[in-house]
Amino acid sequence: MNQPKQTIVHVITNFAGVGGAEMMLARLIHQTQDQYEHVIIALMKTSDVYAETLAQCQSYYALGWNGLNTLGTIAKLRDLLKSIAPKTVQCWMYHANVLTSLSCIGLSQKPNIFWGIHHSLASPQEESLSTKIALAMSKVLAQQPKGVIYCAHSSLQQHQNFGLKNNNAQVIANGVFLDKFQSNPNLHEPLVIGFAGRYHTAKGYSYLFETMALLKDQNLVFKIAGSGASLDNPEVKALFEQYQLDAKKVQLLDQVNDMPTFYQSVDVFLMTSITEGFPNVLVEAMASGLPCISTDVGDARFIVQDIGAVVPPRNAPVLADAILGYAAKSSAEKLQLKQLARERVEQNFSIESVSGQYIQMWRSAQ
Repeated sequence: MNQPKQTIVHVITNFAGVGGAEMMLARLIHQTQDQYEHVIIALMKTSDVYAETLAQCQSYYALGWNGLNTLGTIAKLRDLLKSIAPKTVQCWMYHANVLTSLSCIGLSQKPNIFWGIHHSLASPQEESLSTKIALAMSKVLAQQPKGVIYCAHSSLQQHQNFGLKNNNAQVIANGVFLDKFQSNPNLHEPLVIGFAGRYHTAKGYSYLFETMALLKDQNLVFKIAGSGASLDNPEVKALFEQYQLDAKKVQLLDQVNDMPTFYQSVDVFLMTSITEGFPNVLVEAMASGLPCISTDVGDARFIVQDIGAVVPPRNAPVLADAILGYAAKSSAEKLQLKQLARERVEQNFSIESVSGQYIQMWRSAQ
């Protein structure tokens, strides 16, 4: 007779946007639904973006937290955890970590709580007031959970330096479904360089445009995907005109919904970010057989290794040199790098491998 599946409760600050933590939770539930019953408790709200994931859950809840109703939200969360009585609670993001730990103080049957941190802490002083409060509380409560899961080595180091101490701190990278990303066996002529990231200071758009300007006389095409990457955006338009770029050679695609097809349309992937935690976009690009030229932020060096180039951030001339270095390689060398990129993701960042590490963590406390 089959034993009933164990229930895992996931508490997440918000399950409505398309951030790294939300996407990783959705993938983890999809991958492990045959082994566990999953319950999602979103402190704020859920969204139709994740309708498929929510349909795979035993149940889900949205508590409508807005900051002002924190005590009421903690009480609701406590009642839910008492009624569900799970053995394991996996938290996702600072506020979920803190409110879950507070809600379980004094419970007669305490679940095994694991925190999840999916954030870079390069500049704690630049965080919002709400995040600063959550970080201060995290320091105080950090010994309570059975373990803390970080999505990036750089993030673990930053938080430990900040004073967030737990004896069972582990890095579990974000994973991808390999069957969603396929490598294009052909090379384009001229060489096509891809970039994907929303228009935001952290993504290094000013350095991206400076890099493209330095290379505008080369036989290269740039494809730029991301919300706000459009001439309808006044700031992007100003950069485009400042550097006198050619619309045929710099294609601004705005938000792209079909990213696997986008990756197949380029030869090498460029990331110009000035800060990151675990850049999922590099893993997706490499799963699509793309060598990466990236700034040395977050876990970029750990992901890319020598399959492309990793250079200092905020330095357009060095980025341009790295692109020229790749362009100068022979077709055979480029094809070999495509194969190595895919193999690296298969071996280290598949959803099978990553979900196995989560399960191991959960079982370690039982």
